[in-house]
Amino acid sequence: MVPGMMLAIAGTAVAATVLGSMAFQYVIPTGDGIMTPLEQKCMDIARQGHAIHSVYPDMTLDEMPVDDVREMLRLDEIWMRECVPNLPPSIIVEIANAVSQQTRSHGE
Repeated sequence: MVPGMMLAIAGTAVAATVLGSMAFQYVIPTGDGIMTPLEQKCMDIARQGHAIHSVYPDMTLDEMPVDDVREMLRLDEIWMRECVPNLPPSIIVEIANAVSQQTRSHGE
């Protein structure tokens, strides 16, 4: 009888722990969807570059206005210096997908 009672107490404790853990995960955010300042900066750079590129989708740099080419090159240089070496590849892909998705959702 004592082993059965101990098993019931242990089972109740495990169930309470699991339910408590689930409740904490629901109430306390895990950080998903929260961007670091660097990730936000890189997202902004990607958006700006994509906005310029979307104005001239079929043009080469030689065909684009000089000011826009300079801005694209400046953004690319910042992206390669600050974003690519300092963010994990998965975050780089997430940023690219988010910018692409935003463009599609806005009908561009």
